[in-house]
Amino acid sequence: MPESAGQTAERDFQTGYALPIEHPFTTRERRMRLALTAITLASAALPTFVLAEPQQEQLSTTPAPEPKAEDQSQPLGTKQPEWKFQFEPSAWYAGASGKVRIAGAPANAGTVQINDLHLDNPRLTPAGELHVRTGNWRFSFGTFFFSQNRLQTMDVGGQLGTVTFAPGNQVYSKMEQNEYVPVVGYEFWNYYAPKSTGGVEFLGRLEAFGGARIDDMQFSFAQGAIASSQSEVFGQAIIGVKGSMEIAEQFSIDLETSVGGWPGSNDYAWSWDITVGFMWRPIPNVGVQVGYRNLVNELRSGSDSERFYYNGGLAGLFFGAVVRF
Repeated sequence: MPESAGQTAERDFQTGYALPIEHPFTTRERRMRLALTAITLASAALPTFVLAEPQQEQLSTTPAPEPKAEDQSQPLGTKQPEWKFQFEPSAWYAGASGKVRIAGAPANAGTVQINDLHLDNPRLTPAGELHVRTGNWRFSFGTFFFSQNRLQTMDVGGQLGTVTFAPGNQVYSKMEQNEYVPVVGYEFWNYYAPKSTGGVEFLGRLEAFGGARIDDMQFSFAQGAIASSQSEVFGQAIIGVKGSMEIAEQFSIDLETSVGGWPGSNDYAWSWDITVGFMWRPIPNVGVQVGYRNLVNELRSGSDSERFYYNGGLAGLFFGAVVRF
């Protein structure tokens, strides 16, 4: 078929037929449509890329979460105990009582009353206690240093060591007792009541303890040019119980009692001690205390004319400070 004037012929090399070619205007229009389609697709994809970029940047700038701290809690009973210290310096206004005899007197010589020697007048006595607590355990050391002397015109007669006296004679007498008490205690019961509406915080405790009581006793007597004295040290095992009540972390009441002894044929010791104290702490670690203490002793050593015997005690009010750290 003859080619028309408005078309350009292109022949197939295999068949020899002529292939129609579109007019150049039509080809340009197709290219424009393809370009418009590409622009449309690019325009649709552009917001996705634009929005995605900041999101990726935001994720990259977000700080990494902090690692969780390891659990430091410990099972009940495995926590390391805390050591607490308490120092209680005090002054004990103590008066002596009882009866005494010292070595040097005949075996059948009797005792002389402390009040007949006028050694029973109260005297300020330095004393103190140190407590160390950890958990339910308490380690304590207590001491006092009592000393009393008197020049007295005697109303009765008697003999103390080699010193003999009759009514009307002047006798110089001196009594000294230094005591040292190390103990270990264990708190076996406590009760805690938290503060409630209209109430106060309360903590009650009970503690058993054991230890030793060491007493250094010395008596000295003189009448004229004759003098006699004797010094003895007695040790004994003690056991006791202590109860305390703390109210509102400022006030506390303590009651402590103990008994002790050391049996023997010639050397013998027995004691009973009871103390009640009231404490006030205006600030957590410093306070003041006041109370009453009564200590009874029976101490004996030697035999016959070398026998030492003291059956008496010390009693009176005490006051002092309390320091915790």
